[in-house]
Formats: sequence, C-alpha cells, structure tokens
Amino acid sequence: MDRRQLELILESEGFPADSYAMHGSDRNDSFNIEQQGHRFLVFYTERGTRSPIEEFQSEAAACDFFLDLMRRNVRKEKDSR
Repeated sequence: MDRRQLELILESEGFPADSYAMHGSDRNDSFNIEQQGHRFLVFYTERGTRSPIEEFQSEAAACDFFLDLMRRNVRKEKDSR
C-alpha cells in the first residue's frame, strides 16, 4: 500500500479529512506521514508541535501502521452522528 491507496481507504472508511495528512502538515490535531529521504515518518501535530510516533524504511510499512493507528485513535465522521 502507498499513501495514495491509504488516503482512499481512509476516505472510504469515513475518517475526517482534517484528522490526517499524507505528506506532512502543521495542521493541529492530526496524524501525518512524511517522507524524509528514504525514511517515512509518522507523527502527530498538536498546536504546531510535531510529536514523533514511529519511523519506517518503507512506505508500505508506514501506511500499514498509519491505517491501524487511525482505526484505533480517530473517531469516524459517521460514528459521531
């Protein structure tokens, strides 16, 4: 899985678009994936501060981890109604 495929899954499962970013972001209260060289970093941004969560050598491993992280930690739009 790559970040494009991950984003499609997150959209189809009803996660709020402002709760994640696939290319890094300074958006408050969001989970993010960012490529730095040959590494993929997963982090959380809150009030402009990045908190590292995990680092991966492959995009696929980072995306698998990220999907599981989102499923465990973020309320879906359809669940909040």
